[in-house]
Amino acid sequence: MLSRIYVRVLLLLVCAALNTACVSGVILGGAAATTAAFDERPVGRHFDDVSIATEIDARLIAEKDMPSRWVSIEVIEGVVILTGYLPSQSHIDRVLLIARSVKGVRDIDNQLHIGEPSASSLFSDSWITAQVKTKFFNDKLVSGMSVHIETVAGKVYLQGMIASEAQRYRAMELTRSVEGVTAVVDLLRLK
Repeated sequence: MLSRIYVRVLLLLVCAALNTACVSGVILGGAAATTAAFDERPVGRHFDDVSIATEIDARLIAEKDMPSRWVSIEVIEGVVILTGYLPSQSHIDRVLLIARSVKGVRDIDNQLHIGEPSASSLFSDSWITAQVKTKFFNDKLVSGMSVHIETVAGKVYLQGMIASEAQRYRAMELTRSVEGVTAVVDLLRLK
């Protein structure tokens, strides 16, 4: 079991290291390189943020009794945004402690919920996320590549760097128009 953890951590670190390199387009099907290309952050900052997220994820995976599979980690300019579910407040407190211990973390926005998502909730959240992404990709103003979308219990978290307030307004408008969205949390940062 311990060797599986090391393999997973190693893969995460390799993926993070390759995330902004040209090689990632070949190895990862272009998704990582494309994301970096459309991101409003400078490449160095993007790489730092990906490294922070990868480090936190690796540490959570290595933790004994940490069910981190429902935790999403997004880092924007050193600010860690945590969304998802954990079974107890003590688990959440442990995640916050781990995240704070990672070099480069400036702040933490804890949006974690106590509990376990139902299968129908996970399906519904995935469907909502897909619908929002589709709207973003089909829009001329909002880039589906620079805004990260995470849905938890119908609440949609918009995260990433944007170039203008007009993009923020449009992203919020498009998200609210998706059926099943119960709330929109604006975590977008202006470049």
